[in-house]
Amino acid sequence: MLIVDLANEIYLENASPSDTGIPAISFWIRSSVGQLNLLLYENFCVDFKGGSYEILGGFGALASGILKKMYELYRINLDIRHTMHGIYGDSVIIARDQEFSITKINKSEVLKTLTTLKKDAVDELTMMVHYYRSYNGAPSQVAGDDTKRGYFRGDDTWYVRNDFAGI
Repeated sequence: MLIVDLANEIYLENASPSDTGIPAISFWIRSSVGQLNLLLYENFCVDFKGGSYEILGGFGALASGILKKMYELYRINLDIRHTMHGIYGDSVIIARDQEFSITKINKSEVLKTLTTLKKDAVDELTMMVHYYRSYNGAPSQVAGDDTKRGYFRGDDTWYVRNDFAGI
């Protein structure tokens, strides 16, 4: 999958936010490949030398779904940070003149909602990473010698594959 296509999907799935664009999301994807490697125990890399700037190493649909969830978590963190910085500012969103009504935002409720969204996103990301590791996991080493034929010891119920001294 091309990074631009993935960035376009992320952009459209997040309702085309006005404060970012596909190039910024593409940059975020390229800079987050290392974090994705840490989560998935993979070895994806961005092809800077070849000039394609695409992700190499068998990057598929499962990994792209996890990267989308990582971006969602990144956006939630940005919203939380923005709300925290603006908590001391003006919280009036509607002011009417004739009816003398003023509507204010309760920013602590907004923060509670955002932290709940963040918790849900972290739980989903953890589940997705677990499924990815389970699906793509393969043992790197199998102990034992499968080239020797095993034998059964008659005095007990051991089935032995390796020759040990004293057996």
